[in-house]
Amino acid sequence: SPLHAKKPHSAEWINLLSPDTYSPSSSGSPPSLPGKIVPPRSGGVAFSTSNDGGGCNLFYFAGYAEIASGGASTPPERFVVNDLWQFAPYQDDSSPWGWREVKHPSTQNFIPGPRLATALAVLPSKGKDTLAVLLGGWDPQIPGTGGVILEDVSVLNVETMEWSEPISMEEKGREATIPGGPTSRHVALPIRICDVEGAEKDLILLHNHRCQNFVQLLSMDSSENSENNLYAKWTLQSTKGECPSSRGLHCAAQIVSSTSNITKGVVIFGGAAKDGNMSNEVFFLDVHSWTWTKLDCAGKQDIDDSHNKNGEGIVRGMPSPRAGACLCPLDEYSVLLFGGAEPSEEGLRGLNDLWVLQVDVENGKGRWECLIPSETRNQSDSRPSGRNAATLTRIDPKGLLPKYLWEKALGDSFYILQGGWYPFLHTYDDVFVLRVSSSSS
Repeated sequence: SPLHAKKPHSAEWINLLSPDTYSPSSSGSPPSLPGKIVPPRSGGVAFSTSNDGGGCNLFYFAGYAEIASGGASTPPERFVVNDLWQFAPYQDDSSPWGWREVKHPSTQNFIPGPRLATALAVLPSKGKDTLAVLLGGWDPQIPGTGGVILEDVSVLNVETMEWSEPISMEEKGREATIPGGPTSRHVALPIRICDVEGAEKDLILLHNHRCQNFVQLLSMDSSENSENNLYAKWTLQSTKGECPSSRGLHCAAQIVSSTSNITKGVVIFGGAAKDGNMSNEVFFLDVHSWTWTKLDCAGKQDIDDSHNKNGEGIVRGMPSPRAGACLCPLDEYSVLLFGGAEPSEEGLRGLNDLWVLQVDVENGKGRWECLIPSETRNQSDSRPSGRNAATLTRIDPKGLLPKYLWEKALGDSFYILQGGWYPFLHTYDDVFVLRVSSSSS
């Protein structure tokens, strides 16, 4: 579909921790605000799953937690965690809701270790249990040691809330690991494709710094189940075309057909090379031909004051080179980009701009549309501050949020922003909802 046929978008942030967000309760008492994840953290993973009631479940796992020090001259305490949190749905003005820590079953004898810079993807149930698959990451361990890059594969059964380690189908008797060795700062996402016989297959696609002319595909199987074991099979999928150069801290999202729910392809944006140079390149991987296309992107001119030195904004038609941003599906032609960190003369600068990228793969083009420019001055609680290493997760608001926040916007897309940090300055525990609308041009 040509780019000029796409619809323009608009967006607004909703601060769930602000009492002004809510309608007055019938009793006149202040509304019940949602719970927060404590301590604040960045670099974890968030994921949502559908539930039997037609809504969704939202979870957050691991990350780098921060506890503020007692004085301005003392740096905060930062440490890696492996706790799991779930967003409890809103019920009424007096009931607790929002983030709460998950207590694992007493029979649980395995939980993945602490980590950040990890990746997780959800395989849908299709009549079986929904599986959240955690892949690798970085455990800093003792400060100054460099820590350990991880290569493990762990699976959370969302129905039972139990973790397990799948068995390698290639090396039976051994736990599955990531091919090529330990990895962090990578991306993983679910895809649904059709095999040569037309049967649908749900897989996880992993892309890391080693993927030059290939990607890694992971499938899970319990058909050989003898002791409630899951089996993991990795496949190296060759690719062609112009692929992303070696990088980490990039972001990715899939584009899915609205009629078949089959994945059209995967969009990859930004990231940083080993030498620290950042990118704002966009690549699209067609998951049927396994062909990469580097998109020629242009955008409308928008004022962005994140580089403001003389009291005037600069004109920018596309996002700046950055790492640690969030990329989310929007519709079958578009993805949504938020935040990240960019280099500046003062060091890494956290961003809070919001963009839509409309993709035209047939012509090798993309068009950026800035919905909310980045802002470093005059911050208020009406929008999130600049940050990277956050999560932005699409949700079904009907199952999670007060009705008056979504009942007049059922055609819009909703996301929850969690965590993140402004590099070396602050880690966030705010709770924002993002609502994105499209309108006829």
